[in-house]
Amino acid sequence: MPRFSPQRILRGLAQRFIHGPRGGGKPVPETALDAEYSSGNWDHFFDGRELPRYETLTGLIRAHAAQPPRLLDVGCGSGRLAAQFSPGELGAYLGVDLSGEGLQRAEQLGLADARFFHGDFETWRPGEAWDVIVFNEVIGYARDPGVTVAAFLPALAPGGVLIVSLYRWGNHAAIWRRIGRNATVLKSLEAGGPASVIWDIKVLVKTAS
Repeated sequence: MPRFSPQRILRGLAQRFIHGPRGGGKPVPETALDAEYSSGNWDHFFDGRELPRYETLTGLIRAHAAQPPRLLDVGCGSGRLAAQFSPGELGAYLGVDLSGEGLQRAEQLGLADARFFHGDFETWRPGEAWDVIVFNEVIGYARDPGVTVAAFLPALAPGGVLIVSLYRWGNHAAIWRRIGRNATVLKSLEAGGPASVIWDIKVLVKTAS
């Protein structure tokens, strides 16, 4: 089970009521992300507790994108989303993450059709078009989630979609409002996990001007 220390609870409350009540995110340095992977705190991504979220994500990708879709996984971590797809099911896959430790674990999966890249989504931008761009539980690490989502929307191929998954906690509602300034929601779903955990998952496109 995830380990909840008093310090982590206090950090979460501070984020909820002090640092991010208006929709701003909480940037985390690479060293902190690496520590989470090294400590085993995020090993549960690959067990059944996270399966509802990943099944919902993959279902939306299959339903809303050209087949086989070209998928950009922003904040891919240890490669859990890439592992959901069978060989040849994706036209292309690129996972980008700030954590070197997470990427090392992703590479160890040995996924033949997957490419992984070390980059910071605050500054890195795609050089090619993608049918689907996913921010899976990472948009809350952006300084301004709305600005970050808007910056990636131009990288969608015609008819492409951007999918965001966000854990229902803290200032999640304010983050969604900020994202909504530049993007239109095509579909919104909930995915439920143990202990009343809920993820909101939304399919977005650029708002017509």
